[in-house]
Amino acid sequence: MTAPRLDLLSDQQAISVLQLVLERERRLPDADQVQELDTRVREAAAQPVDTGDTTDTATGGDAGDGGLITPGDLARETLAYLLAERPDLAEVIDRAVAMTRQDPLEAQSRFEPMTVGVGALVVLALQTDLQIERGNDGTWRFKLHKKAMSDSTLGKLLAKLIGVYGG
Repeated sequence: MTAPRLDLLSDQQAISVLQLVLERERRLPDADQVQELDTRVREAAAQPVDTGDTTDTATGGDAGDGGLITPGDLARETLAYLLAERPDLAEVIDRAVAMTRQDPLEAQSRFEPMTVGVGALVVLALQTDLQIERGNDGTWRFKLHKKAMSDSTLGKLLAKLIGVYGG
């Protein structure tokens, strides 16, 4: 089996594929909980990333090629990260890609990720690597638990997350 061509997905398809993968993995709470998580992501994106022993290196704003980062870019990057970390998800991602191509409206209507926000989907996908914690000052912050920021794939993904939400 070959890895799915994530770069060929439209933004909406990429977000729908990420949502379908999370749904299949039973990582998707109800829509109200996802909305609350997205609000926390938005606040945390405005704060420095807490990387434990390493310095904050995730800065956002552009896709590295001078273009703006879209929510679809963020979804594609998250899917690529999941594939790298869990090759066993390749078949699940392939099926989700096929579903979005066969009936894009059906995949989109199952859950409206664009209205909830892709940031919540990213945090749910990275739940073992990335958490959102409330600091002593009451603000929400990202905290890495499993990986160091030297992992360029995770660092690139976090930079895109902050770029989409932090502007």
